[in-house]
Amino acid sequence: MDRCADWMLLKTIAVVGRNSNVPTATGCTRYGKTIEVSLSLEHPPRPSILHVYSSRMNPSVPPNIICTVEDLLLFSVNTGSGPYSLSPDDCDYFIYRAHTSGPSLELLQRPHPYFNCNDIGLLPRSDGQYTVAVLIPTISLDQFDLHLYHSDSKKWSSRTLPVKAPQQPFPVKIPPGSARLHRHLSSSVITIGGKDGTIGWVDHWRGILLCDLLNDENKLSLRGVPIPLPLEELSCTNEDFPSGPGVQRRGIVYIRDKGLKLVHLEITATQLPHKDPETDAISFNVENWAITTWSNKHMTNLYKDWHKECTVKASDITIDNPAVSQVLESGLLMRNNGDSGEQLALQNIPVSQPTHCVNGKDVVYLVARKKYKHLRAWIVAVDMKNGKVQAVEEFGTQKDLGSSIIYYPSIISKYMMTPPPGCFFPISSKETHKEQLHVGLKPSYSDAEESNDALEAWGGLEAA
Repeated sequence: MDRCADWMLLKTIAVVGRNSNVPTATGCTRYGKTIEVSLSLEHPPRPSILHVYSSRMNPSVPPNIICTVEDLLLFSVNTGSGPYSLSPDDCDYFIYRAHTSGPSLELLQRPHPYFNCNDIGLLPRSDGQYTVAVLIPTISLDQFDLHLYHSDSKKWSSRTLPVKAPQQPFPVKIPPGSARLHRHLSSSVITIGGKDGTIGWVDHWRGILLCDLLNDENKLSLRGVPIPLPLEELSCTNEDFPSGPGVQRRGIVYIRDKGLKLVHLEITATQLPHKDPETDAISFNVENWAITTWSNKHMTNLYKDWHKECTVKASDITIDNPAVSQVLESGLLMRNNGDSGEQLALQNIPVSQPTHCVNGKDVVYLVARKKYKHLRAWIVAVDMKNGKVQAVEEFGTQKDLGSSIIYYPSIISKYMMTPPPGCFFPISSKETHKEQLHVGLKPSYSDAEESNDALEAWGGLEAA
């Protein structure tokens, strides 16, 4: 690439190895072993990739990117042994900081609180320091444990916070099968920042819990911001909802001066009675899908702050760019390699993980696959204003897709070293993408268990 993009799509699973073609940050693990980290940049929708190397790493569990905010990136490196070493206690956590003079690396001090990655937020501060914040549920619906790590003190502290300003009550009656909506379970974290240092813990089906971290720590509290309910799904009273992680069907970002942007994905599909012979997973017949975008500039506890912007159905999306058409037809829309000429329509492709473009443009990015649990994944960029496919790029191959998030939008590229004239950051080839595998365990499922797993991976399906 000839210049640093103002944002990028970052693979959540790092590649184990060195990349000597880009600036490298070095540090030490808790065991004193050298660790090297570099970031290869690409323009979206191509994936940008973090490279991590140390002699003291677990080769069975690749490094995992937890979150990225402005010039900071938080990731974990597993130092245990074997594929079952999955406890946070087996991990070292590092902050990678981008800078025009070159990146730096810092190891977070131990002991860490026991947490899930979905609970971790990151706040860059105006004094050049940063705060890591972890919000953990308690047995009470209106109390949470907050753990804070300040880079200047290099210590963890904790306290229990009340939800002093809860979100507005649900505008509709919640069916018994959807009682889970009464409890906040974070599925991602957003950083709003500002003079109060606001962070929001997002439950994609329920709402957001905001906390102003730069206020007096003895007076910290939480306040709720609701998210539009998935009314179509809740109306299907014969099924429990939600049945899976909201991040597979919804994406939310904060854009400075524009507020919150929410993307909701609805899928109309029918589960077939047989397994797919290629993936050995259950089969779905996807009939259509639709994307709806919302915006919220006020972020109070009221539903009325949300404004629906537009809805685009896949069956109405046009593909008029010859290059995009060629990419789609050469891989994503081909039903099987052995089927001569047989192709799928865009609305018949399983999609997930919608994300709004973070540079303010009305573009939504989706993960697309030829079929559920197919190893190859593409990123499709949809121009919401014009109802067109803007770009398509093969994103890579993963051994076990499961229900994990495979990318994060990030603006860290804005803070990175600009290459000198005539020099370019290397662009990974498609063959390189195919070789960057996430090696994971593939559990054995019964048909009933796999059916539930499929619904979780898609966050539930609208009944056909």
